[in-house]
Amino acid sequence: MKPMQTIQDLIEEIKLRVVWWALFVFCVTYFLSHSSKSMWMNIPISILLVSALRFLLNNVEFHWKVQRPVRPQSYLSHLEKKQLSVNDPRLSTGPPPPRWKRKIGSPIVEDAMSDFIDKILKDFVIDLWYSDITPDKEAPEQIRVIIMDALGEVSGRVKEINLVDLLTRDIIDLIGDHMELFRKNQAAIGVDVMKTLSSEERDDRLKHHLMASKELHPALISPESEYKVLQRLMGGVLAVVLRPREAQCPVVRSIARELLTSLVIQPVLNFASPGYINELIEYIC
Repeated sequence: MKPMQTIQDLIEEIKLRVVWWALFVFCVTYFLSHSSKSMWMNIPISILLVSALRFLLNNVEFHWKVQRPVRPQSYLSHLEKKQLSVNDPRLSTGPPPPRWKRKIGSPIVEDAMSDFIDKILKDFVIDLWYSDITPDKEAPEQIRVIIMDALGEVSGRVKEINLVDLLTRDIIDLIGDHMELFRKNQAAIGVDVMKTLSSEERDDRLKHHLMASKELHPALISPESEYKVLQRLMGGVLAVVLRPREAQCPVVRSIARELLTSLVIQPVLNFASPGYINELIEYIC
């Protein structure tokens, strides 16, 4: 009778442990499903997490750290040394004073740019995802200040450009250099051969000759190379636009660079590409 009772107790213990294990695994799997679409993919991870937790609880001893008694005066003096000032910049998350107004210098342009940025932030940041997290308005205002500082920096540099020299000398020299490069590669391929090729074949042949002579722009080698070039350019822009404290933070610099490269510059370049413009003209006509 005793062996049968022992086996029955063992079976009941196994059932109880299986139920508890299944409950814990289900809870962890349900928690992980918030970051994954499939619960079945999370079951092995949940089993590992529950097993690791059980191992820690059975083999590692946790206890509260015993603090040594500290004299009240020395402890208070220690707190006074660590106390932050009310005006400490680390306690303030408000936006810094704007720098872009003195660089633009035109109230009409300032109002137009400000309204345009406010609409972009409302449609793509506040209404799209930020308002679901918090009703606070500090982060959108900080994003607005960063964008306006960037536009102000661009505006200040544009105002320093000598339009006469740009239009009568620099652009003409640039176009002349490109025409000379095209003629040289056209002569290497053959004028008669170029006339028989389609536009895509002509571009491929010119690209091959430019790569052989190492005169092809790095952004035209491949889509990956184009993305790397845009990253470098946007990194240089952010180094000028961001404040020194933000520019020295790798996380802020990387996130701002990727957002600016992927969500702003690449769509603009794709929209302004000759191929897309030709397709749009053909579609309209």
